[in-house]
Amino acid sequence: MTAGYSMSFPFLAVYLSGYRHLSMSLVGLFLAMSLFITSFAQLVGGEFSDVIGRKRVMVASLFLRGLIIAAIAWIIKVDGSLIVLMAVHPLGLFIGSFFNPAARSWVADSVGPGKRMKAYGFLRIGTNAGWALGPAIGGLMAVSSYPRMFAITALVYMVCTVILAVFINDSPVFEKRDFERVDFKTAAATLKNTDFRDFCFFTFTIAMVMSQLVVATSLYSTRYLGFDERQIGLLFSLNGTLVVGLQYSMTRLLERSRITTGLAVGALFYAAGYLTVGYAGGYVSALIGVGVLTIGELGVSPGLQALGANMAPKREKGRYLGVQGLFQQMGSSIGILIGSNAINFISPHYQQGPWLIIACLALTAAVGFKSLGVRLNPQVNGLVDETPPPSVESPETI
Repeated sequence: MTAGYSMSFPFLAVYLSGYRHLSMSLVGLFLAMSLFITSFAQLVGGEFSDVIGRKRVMVASLFLRGLIIAAIAWIIKVDGSLIVLMAVHPLGLFIGSFFNPAARSWVADSVGPGKRMKAYGFLRIGTNAGWALGPAIGGLMAVSSYPRMFAITALVYMVCTVILAVFINDSPVFEKRDFERVDFKTAAATLKNTDFRDFCFFTFTIAMVMSQLVVATSLYSTRYLGFDERQIGLLFSLNGTLVVGLQYSMTRLLERSRITTGLAVGALFYAAGYLTVGYAGGYVSALIGVGVLTIGELGVSPGLQALGANMAPKREKGRYLGVQGLFQQMGSSIGILIGSNAINFISPHYQQGPWLIIACLALTAAVGFKSLGVRLNPQVNGLVDETPPPSVESPETI
């Protein structure tokens, strides 16, 4: 699924600015608003996954997203209206975002708290194997056919839908569970948990940093570093290849440490990596910068998922992870808006200015995760493994 996705969507910003002649700030605003609107799909997907089951939500999300991506391919092929494209893209993101909290909850249902860091690490390996392959192919195809890129992405989503529907069983938690109603007020009440609320805030902060890899990096590389689509695709492929090769070793290295420690150290690597990209004097130094920030990703991405799952009550995994996903995707959307506009308005006066801002956000997240780690008990922080997962007090009983 990720190989299909990364074959086309990382180049959407390049297509809109280079072929449809939209300004970088407008492209950033569009992509940021798309993510912001679809942030709420994380909450909806999490709620429904608690009610009707993880598998149903995942299958429906993949199938509908595939149909919408096929529509995007057709719009690009016929050089259709930008207004229609800008309406269809966020709709696809909204429906596709149902998948993430359901999938993360499925993993949390199946693995104890001490092993979730490793489980989500394996998931990252699979995801980034696709991320290593997709952009390299997409960068080659972008020169000749943007419609074909998106059509193949749609086909891949349909194949993944069939595989998921046929070969994956739903979580045992839902096999004997009665139907319950969706309750967004109770979802909002999760933030009465002070530690979880702080975790969501720091998730929001680091998400602003993480979101710079695709849109801001591609825009900056095109305008200020002079890279073409093939070179940008290889930057993304390096990121994916390193995750595939190093994620397991990094997870083993961090499994005896607090999850929050891995999150804090990862945020520091993000800061160093983006500064290296910003001050890159050529392609080699940009590759080094992507490599450094990827080290940060190895600790941050599975750590966010594992800690969110550990902080959630057993029967509210979808709800808690949906709320966390809401904050994470909102952070991503605002991060894209900040990054693209900073490149458009700050870089002409001080080229590396945007990356100094991103580095400061990463440092803020590092301090926040470190302070949160002092307050969390060892089991929630991944130092103790017990099966079944721990019972966490629900906001309804606080």
